[in-house]
Amino acid sequence: MGRDATDPVVRQLLQARPDGVTTAELHRLGVSDKVIRSHVAAGVLLRLRREVFVDRRVWDDSAPWERHRLRARAVAGSLPSLGTSPGQVALSHRSAMAERGLDVFGVDDEVHASRVGCGRGHRSGGLWVHAPVPVDQVTEQDGMPSVRPALASLQEAVVHGAEAGLVAADSALRAGVATPEELRTLVGLSCLQRDRPAARLVAELADGTRESAGESRTAWLLHLLGIAVECQVEIRDPAGWLVGRADFRVRGTAVLLEFDGRVKYTDRDVLVAEKLREDRLRELGYEVVRITWDDLARPYLVRARIRAALQRAALRRPA
Repeated sequence: MGRDATDPVVRQLLQARPDGVTTAELHRLGVSDKVIRSHVAAGVLLRLRREVFVDRRVWDDSAPWERHRLRARAVAGSLPSLGTSPGQVALSHRSAMAERGLDVFGVDDEVHASRVGCGRGHRSGGLWVHAPVPVDQVTEQDGMPSVRPALASLQEAVVHGAEAGLVAADSALRAGVATPEELRTLVGLSCLQRDRPAARLVAELADGTRESAGESRTAWLLHLLGIAVECQVEIRDPAGWLVGRADFRVRGTAVLLEFDGRVKYTDRDVLVAEKLREDRLRELGYEVVRITWDDLARPYLVRARIRAALQRAALRRPA
């Protein structure tokens, strides 16, 4: 079966519900189980859970984090207890973050939700329902009940580690949907008791000044290495002219750290401008260490490069 042979009702429903459809919805419109199975076999429908499907073409064209959002909306939309009232469930953790388009570090095949106010959690079939969260920490996002971003980012820290929590919290702060005070206040909630130290650490480190998930992960790596830094530091020449702004500066030194998320530079003008900026910084006595995505998985290498830069900076004199 090709896309042209798609059942017209299935096609219409996929167009109306790009975030996913359920077996019950298909049955209600007269689509039989035989037709559903044939569309799954033909690659028109992709089964995300026993009775939840999405358009396979939309799925294949989506980035990993967008696939998580699709999965979350599709699975959550099939839950009879989805809502903001006590005892119901709402998207949480990375699923709530993805629903809002906020940064998430890492993806998995599970949809994360939490009970609202009361009730017990469970885990099965790609759905993990966690411990209850306060009713006032649940809101609706585009019609989908979700835990508020500040708490969702701390939940990320509890389940997926402080690095994932920091990426989420920084993103929420950057987007203006959470505040540092809110993060610090929420650390005491009972739903975070499983690993409260990770949540507390995220509340201490998150500040919203990092401009991307890559910078947040770099900040975590530097914390792991015990290297104290300042973020978003303006560098000026002796006349007061702005030369550039560094992602990080090793505190008390002339070593600047830049996260470089580009796989490669395709614009020659950008590449030349970056080189001229770094040349000017070195003329002023600074050392610049660039950190890439691959470097984030090699902390020993980053530490060695920073140590070498610190040694060079100690020997340099401003021009």
